[in-house]
Amino acid sequence: MSRPTKTRRFGAGVALAMALVWIAWYGWLVPAASLSWLMAAIGALPLLLLAPGLLRESAVAGLSGGLLALFYLAHGVMELLANPEARILASLSSLGALALFFLSVHALRVERVQRG
Repeated sequence: MSRPTKTRRFGAGVALAMALVWIAWYGWLVPAASLSWLMAAIGALPLLLLAPGLLRESAVAGLSGGLLALFYLAHGVMELLANPEARILASLSSLGALALFFLSVHALRVERVQRG
């Protein structure tokens, strides 16, 4: 098995960073309700499951990372516009989602070119 490319390693790092932002956002800094830790876990779990797949250079992980990033981007933009208290966290989440999306697309294109 070859080493993961820089793009895949960076994508896994972005996914882990987004999971940390999500946990900090809903679990610690701006708890929304009494079930804030449950919301933090539900939001962070897909990102934590995505990171090992990106490191293994799984095409399914690359595709699902790109699709998953769109949901996080939509949530981040919605919170950015609607919640003044969480603008910094929403901006971090939106930027991370954009980075994850573009890294996933790039990794899939590179993989396609390498296969021929």
